[in-house]
Amino acid sequence: MTTTAPVSTTAPVSADTGPCELRLEQLIDRAPSVADLRAHRLHLAAIRVWRARGLPIPPDLADAEHLAALTAITAPMLLRRARSAYDGRLMLMKGPEAAVHHPHPSDRVFRDLDLLVDDARAAQRAFIAAGFVQLDDPRAYEHSQHLAPLGWPGIPLSIEVHRRLNQPAWLRRPSVAEILERSVPSATGVDGLLAPAPELHALLLVAHSWINHPLGRLADLFDTVALLGAGDREAADALARAWGWDGIWRLSVAATDAILGDRRPPASLGLWARHLSATRDRTVLENHIASLAAPMCALPATRVPAALAGALRDTARRRADERWADKLRRSRLAVAHAFMATSAHRERTHYRPRGLELAGDGEDQRSPTMLLVE
Repeated sequence: MTTTAPVSTTAPVSADTGPCELRLEQLIDRAPSVADLRAHRLHLAAIRVWRARGLPIPPDLADAEHLAALTAITAPMLLRRARSAYDGRLMLMKGPEAAVHHPHPSDRVFRDLDLLVDDARAAQRAFIAAGFVQLDDPRAYEHSQHLAPLGWPGIPLSIEVHRRLNQPAWLRRPSVAEILERSVPSATGVDGLLAPAPELHALLLVAHSWINHPLGRLADLFDTVALLGAGDREAADALARAWGWDGIWRLSVAATDAILGDRRPPASLGLWARHLSATRDRTVLENHIASLAAPMCALPATRVPAALAGALRDTARRRADERWADKLRRSRLAVAHAFMATSAHRERTHYRPRGLELAGDGEDQRSPTMLLVE
């Protein structure tokens, strides 16, 4: 088991792209399979590295690269249409806004554009009036953090209008006004488009990753390095403390420093994040352990029982469209597949965990906008 060591909250994550690039190549070489690279969202970076070495690119990854290039090209056009359709404040989170801070923006995977606005329903109406189309039944999103995804015919990219942040339920939720007040001009170059300040953006992405993947994917660590390289780590530390997010922030930054730098690892890497250094997908059992360990490691002791009860309740309850017989079947398969990679388990069972369809921004689901180009 990895020993615990104190981790400084002021020593910066390295913004020097040289060591990070070397560590990225080492992590790619360590991956047991392409499926593991996909699980960590490093497959686009692997394509770049392998091509530079003169190695062949698997056909399915070449298709993923073509789709990523298409989304990168069409994203600015879609953002300009959105900006011209709505008069209020419009903030881009994740996706291309995070990608632009990476040494190689094309490495960063995204499938949708997440927009935070001061009036979500007004923005949704304005976008539809401007020609965007709804890609799903709005009633399915009545209680989610964003409204029904919107698309533009012929473009394999959707936009999601957020009414609030996407984060673990056991964290204090800052208001939309708090986030918008900390905005800066978007680094994408789209006139009038806002973005979170880089240090705030790093914090928001960490919270987002902890919904279904606490310390789960290597790509999230590279996001942290990229955004803190453009921002102020001390300001991020202070904001995390002010919001009560210092637990998830401290653990995420410690994992980033350990995996991508030369710092000693926190105990969490030995207990429930061992897959990171091996560049492998979590097993089903490890995934369940992580969902329970995350609030226990990140919250003050007085708040752990309620958060743990909520995690257990989410594990035990049925999905909205599920019968108890289906739930019991899923549970039996989870036990049978305990040591199987999570992505392989989901593929075999055609199962998406609760909330994954709301998380967006990745390879975990088939984007509804793919229907527009098929």
